Amino acid sequence: MKSSINRKLILNILLFVVMIGVIVFVIRDSLGEIFAELGKTSLPVLLGVTALGLISQIIEGYTIKTIAGEFQSGFTIRDGFFASAYSTFYRVITFGTGSILSEVIYYHKKGLKYSEGTGTSALRMITYKIALMVWAFVFLIVKGDAIQAHISNGIFLVIAGIGVTLLIISTLLLLSLNINAQVFFVIICNRFLKRQKLRDGVDRLNEQIYSLRGAIKTFIRDRSAVLRVFCSNMGKLVVWYLLPYFILVQDYPEIDFFLTVALISFTVILGGVLPAPGGIGGFEFVYVLLFRNVVGRVDAVSSLLLYRYATYLLPFLIGMIYVLFNKQRQINHEIKAAKKEADS
Repeated sequence: MKSSINRKLILNILLFVVMIGVIVFVIRDSLGEIFAELGKTSLPVLLGVTALGLISQIIEGYTIKTIAGEFQSGFTIRDGFFASAYSTFYRVITFGTGSILSEVIYYHKKGLKYSEGTGTSALRMITYKIALMVWAFVFLIVKGDAIQAHISNGIFLVIAGIGVTLLIISTLLLLSLNINAQVFFVIICNRFLKRQKLRDGVDRLNEQIYSLRGAIKTFIRDRSAVLRVFCSNMGKLVVWYLLPYFILVQDYPEIDFFLTVALISFTVILGGVLPAPGGIGGFEFVYVLLFRNVVGRVDAVSSLLLYRYATYLLPFLIGMIYVLFNKQRQINHEIKAAKKEADS
């Protein structure tokens, strides 16, 4: 028993040290530009951007609570707040590979079954994508000329982005709500995919679809919850879309409010559709491409970094504090257990 406790303690300490090393590497190499921009930002702007980032996190916490609360009544907005930050932290330090897994594990720790956690994560993504499409469609009507002026065939590209997003959501919902469609999907994949790695991926997707089916059936029974989740996602995007205007209006007081909001909406939709040259992220490439025509490239990049701080770095930092605090508490508990075992 003593040997088992010591091995567990040593393993947790090693994981803690490795985690610290990865955090230092990520902050220095991947997030260094954002920290450098923060150092040049005035205090009022920094506080305002931070406040908007925190508000969006709280709204996201409410969204997750509303979905997860259908499976676990004790799930709170605070739990949802940290669920978002927790998954963002692991998305950063695992370079995008551990986000969904970490989120599902977090839900399980809060009392949800793994299938319910997977369904909650998928529903969160689907409702967010729906809100993205709705806002993009609204601004396409209001400011479609703006995207056309800055990108050749811009309206077509935005419509294509909306179409691709709609296709993804529709496919997931069809496979989730229609068992025959899911069986047909698996049969087709097994017939044409011969590599074991691809088949394993299909198996994992099939498990997620199965979990999503149960989550959707539970979730849609409460129509008021569906409406609340949709409205909270729309509200979170409003906060996000306010960020570029708030940042840029300090130096460009004449800037068009609806133009900046429309451009960031188009950026989010196009970020996953347009190819990004030179290894730049799709979102970053489209953001600079659109906003440089309004404020110039230098200020476009600066506002992008602050936007990334509020929507990406801030949740990462919150998640980092949460994870390190809990890991340290776990290590302290195991040290006390080891001492108690040694004294007995």
